[in-house]
Amino acid sequence: MSDDTTPPEEEPRQPYAGAADMMLRSVQAWNDLLTTSTDMAFDVVLKNWDYSRSLRNSAEQAVADTIRTQQRLSREMRQAWQGYSDDVKEIIEKSGK
Repeated sequence: MSDDTTPPEEEPRQPYAGAADMMLRSVQAWNDLLTTSTDMAFDVVLKNWDYSRSLRNSAEQAVADTIRTQQRLSREMRQAWQGYSDDVKEIIEKSGK
């Protein structure tokens, strides 16, 4: 069954042309998949990096705030102790006279 527009030497190649076209579409689909999945993988890595950096910054800020609070509390306690010891010293000095 020969088509009048197809030369006889091209008839055996027609089934292969369809297979080659399917193969090229398949290769293109795999290339698109590889490109998309690679882009997504890099996006995930960058988002995880940003998240961990943000988490680390938050933890560092929390530690810094804790140290400042402890410093302030220590200063206030020293002042309170200094006031207490000054009061005790005054009492002792007054009772010695």
